[in-house]
Amino acid sequence: MTGERVLIVDDEEGIRRLLVSLCRREGYETLVAADGAGAFALLEKTPIDVSIIDLFLPDVHGLEVLRRIKERYPTSEVIILTGHADFETAVEAMRLGAYDYLQKPIPDLQLIPLTISRALERQNLLRRNERLVQELQETNLELERRRRQQLEYIHDIGQALTGALNSFDVAQVLARAILGSITCDGVGVLLLSLNGAQRGLALVGAPKMLSASAKESLVQAMIDYVPEPSRPDATEIQVHVLDPGSQEVDDAPWRRFEFAPLAMRGSISGVAALASHSEEPFAQDERDIFAILASQGSIALENAYLFARMRELATKDGLTGLYNHAHFFELFEAEINRAERYAHELAIIMLDIDGERGLKFVNDTYGHQAGDELLRQLATLLRRSVRKEDIVARYGGDEFIILAPQTGKQQALALAERIRQVISETPFAVSDDHVYITVSGGVAVYHPGAGETASSVVSLADRGLYLAKRKGGNSVCTAD
Repeated sequence: MTGERVLIVDDEEGIRRLLVSLCRREGYETLVAADGAGAFALLEKTPIDVSIIDLFLPDVHGLEVLRRIKERYPTSEVIILTGHADFETAVEAMRLGAYDYLQKPIPDLQLIPLTISRALERQNLLRRNERLVQELQETNLELERRRRQQLEYIHDIGQALTGALNSFDVAQVLARAILGSITCDGVGVLLLSLNGAQRGLALVGAPKMLSASAKESLVQAMIDYVPEPSRPDATEIQVHVLDPGSQEVDDAPWRRFEFAPLAMRGSISGVAALASHSEEPFAQDERDIFAILASQGSIALENAYLFARMRELATKDGLTGLYNHAHFFELFEAEINRAERYAHELAIIMLDIDGERGLKFVNDTYGHQAGDELLRQLATLLRRSVRKEDIVARYGGDEFIILAPQTGKQQALALAERIRQVISETPFAVSDDHVYITVSGGVAVYHPGAGETASSVVSLADRGLYLAKRKGGNSVCTAD
């Protein structure tokens, strides 16, 4: 479907022209404003389906435009577009009903029409849900009282799902909601792993205690429902069981299933299932309620995904994917508290690329994109070179910092020296060429009970780095 109205609010003329071109190519009717006042005037004249809003406008904050849109057109979807990542602002935008939060510069321009298309899909889904709820409300008088109770329950569950900010909580609330509102012998919720970041998980439950074979067959039925190539391996699924509140064991075979996909951002993210020991189909009204709960679960999963994405945006360095400077110090303070509690030493290693054939050489010789690629490769190498419990962050520019818990001076020096040697021996692929670099390192150790602070320990590591540079680089030093 084309012809939907897209409102573009951005004070940069070049950005506005680009967005208009992308939207018109997809057949959308575009309305354009350079500031909040212009956006407010357009909102008074015509309804808007999707809006793309820059947060920093000349006269008002973009969140005020978002708030005004949601007040006037509650089902309208809003996409935030900004060059400044701010975790608190991202969370506030989600709370106000933003659909997505994109950061300038956009790495792939096709992300814009794709995000608009998915926003419209969600809008249509919400409207279909509203129509479905309305149809449920218009059923005959015999079912009116029961339907009213079910609708109230659905509303309460919707509120609970909205408040769930991680996928496990969403699955748990959804499974309990299905058990509480639909007559069935078993229920299951399967969540697929997202981008390989975590293993998939399944929650199963029933009025009685399920036998091992009943749990296994219910999980397998949900797995079989997932289309290839998204279908997971059963051995990779973590299975959790809801407390049935009954000690009676149910090991009867399943004879009928009802499935509902859980969709997120245009692709399947999981499955919800009803299970019965009878061949009789589920009643239509129960299937309708099941569909509504699954739709609410899909929206809640999107919110949980977006919250996790916004948190990562606020804590990770956009270029390397390592923790950023600010979040590193938050983690450092937490580790200091743990070190004080258990009387463990804690080491800091600062690393800086040496100048002779370092980042400036690569930037001047091959271009800044090549320099960015060098930093990304170096970040990957650092992650692979430390222990699982160590924390690696980008401190700034071409400086990196490593936090090594339960590590003394000699261990830290050995770790820093090993990393220095690995880096010096590694060829980095840059613009169809191979570049060798060296780093200098500074090591400092936090001693419990010595009255040190995060800043003072980092300053000592920085002084060690300075000494290594004075020695000619490609070395590791400490400063007591």
